[in-house]
Amino acid sequence: MKKIALLALAALMLMTCGKTAPVNYKLWYDWPERYLPDFSTLGAPDQQGTKSNIDLRGFDDTRNHFCILFEAPFKVRTQEEYQFTLTTDDGSRFYVDGELLIVNDGAHGPIEKKVSKVLDKGNHDLKIEFFDFDKLQTLIFKYSTPTIAEREYDDLVEVKEDKLSDNRKFVKPQVKEAYKRFAAWKGTDETVVFPIITDVHTGARYSYKHIGFAAEAGRKFKADFMANLGDIGLNTYPATVDSVYAQFILDKTLEGMRCYNGIWLYCPGNHDWDGGQGKWLTEDFLSDFFQKPWEDAAGGNLHLVPGRTYGYLDLPAKQFRVVFLNSESSRTKGDYYYSYGDEQLAWLASVLDATPEDVHVLLLSHWMPHPLGACNEVSMNPVRKEDSSKMMDLLASYVGKVNLVGLFTGDTHVNFQVNVAGVNYFVSQGYGWNAPDMLFPGQDHAYFDYTKSLCIDVVAVKPATREVHTFRIGAGGADFDYVFDY
Repeated sequence: MKKIALLALAALMLMTCGKTAPVNYKLWYDWPERYLPDFSTLGAPDQQGTKSNIDLRGFDDTRNHFCILFEAPFKVRTQEEYQFTLTTDDGSRFYVDGELLIVNDGAHGPIEKKVSKVLDKGNHDLKIEFFDFDKLQTLIFKYSTPTIAEREYDDLVEVKEDKLSDNRKFVKPQVKEAYKRFAAWKGTDETVVFPIITDVHTGARYSYKHIGFAAEAGRKFKADFMANLGDIGLNTYPATVDSVYAQFILDKTLEGMRCYNGIWLYCPGNHDWDGGQGKWLTEDFLSDFFQKPWEDAAGGNLHLVPGRTYGYLDLPAKQFRVVFLNSESSRTKGDYYYSYGDEQLAWLASVLDATPEDVHVLLLSHWMPHPLGACNEVSMNPVRKEDSSKMMDLLASYVGKVNLVGLFTGDTHVNFQVNVAGVNYFVSQGYGWNAPDMLFPGQDHAYFDYTKSLCIDVVAVKPATREVHTFRIGAGGADFDYVFDY
């Protein structure tokens, strides 16, 4: 009867799932010992078959003194570190590709064992040996990675969030809707146009795919360049402790950026530094990875400061200069994020001094020095206030000397625009979440689901009339457009 029931169970799995159950099992009854056997000496099993899970479901939970050998394929889509968790009552052993990773032998109550191993992309083999002596029966096998939430082995379960974030159906319609507003405003005037994507905060999510989605906006709006204002998410768990995951995010972000056949300008954020086992990424590394790849496309117009992550891009045909800054430059390791540093401020002054009178200048950064760019009063500590004041004073001193469009940033996960001492300050919300009770007067935030909506601001500048118009793609729509001049 037991054999018939198990065969029926296997058949039911095949009918309901439409797939071959991947786990092979062999079961031997009447194992009398208080330790695992050498399975190669046991002879023919009393029971064998297939099932979709590595567990004890479907077996007789009233029977004691048996042992089971599970063997299953394991497909890895992206090389990363896997954590395997095996909880058994009684003893067990766990192997990957023939390598013994967990030994939990002996007669005992439920004991949990964990092990981590980096697995290459491709097919692998799992094996679990288990025996039950008496009383309770427990076998719980789970795994997780930095990109996969903890789950039981089941070939038929998909990572739902990953699948949801593959949804592109909303991208073109939302881009098209914003483009209509842009086209009506632009008319025949010459404009400088660029989309901003910021604060994607990939930590354990799949929002990095929006980097690639933004390329749709770049193509539709015929952008002069694209702006990534930082906080990719390398300083977010699990990238902080898993170098494989951190590299995965870096690679996927760059892959998405390459979907746009043009120039990207990247401003490091405070969540872009600490990737993998607490190892700080250098400015050299971030510049090599996210800035230097666009030098050839810029045809000599992209000027990078050696060893730093700031520079500027010239658009000679439109008499326009875009300066991109590193707002983490001097005190990042000393718990003082959001610091431009005296060296960078001196460099910025030299660039502004050398800018021809007929060239219009726009600045990009991650951190907003204006007080409305703070998430709360704590984040505006004395050091940050000092450095922010230096930046704002510097920009104010150039009003009337250069055609200063303004400073455009991300970081705060809010939307606002304000003009102080003749300088425009604009924050693009991006994908970061914000609690309503943390918003200051003058700030706003569009709440949305990133699996169903974009959150991209397209900035358009008309140098001839000194007008600026931002167009929100997705979250909040036209209600989050801004119009101002300089």
